[in-house]
Amino acid sequence: MLTDTLGLLGDGTTINITPDQGILLLEGWLNALPGDVGAERVLAEVGTLRDLLKSDSPNVEQIRHLLLNMARHTATLANEPTVDDPTSVQIKKLADVLRTFSNHF
Repeated sequence: MLTDTLGLLGDGTTINITPDQGILLLEGWLNALPGDVGAERVLAEVGTLRDLLKSDSPNVEQIRHLLLNMARHTATLANEPTVDDPTSVQIKKLADVLRTFSNHF
């Protein structure tokens, strides 16, 4: 999921993902994260973001806020003692991409 997400979001500077792709990506994370230690910090936000993207008129400020919260929680996960170094690097990159991506909203 991490590699797929980074591939889809790129560096976060341009939006190359449709809302439908975003929903599928978020649903993939919701299926992958349950039971993952530390992931509960992000799960609620992932679910809320998915629901916002499904709505007819999503609140862009709320989307931006959720992305920033997800970035913060993701950066925290990168420093968990159970996360190996290569995965930590990818998780930190995801946090940076989420921060950058949030600027489009």
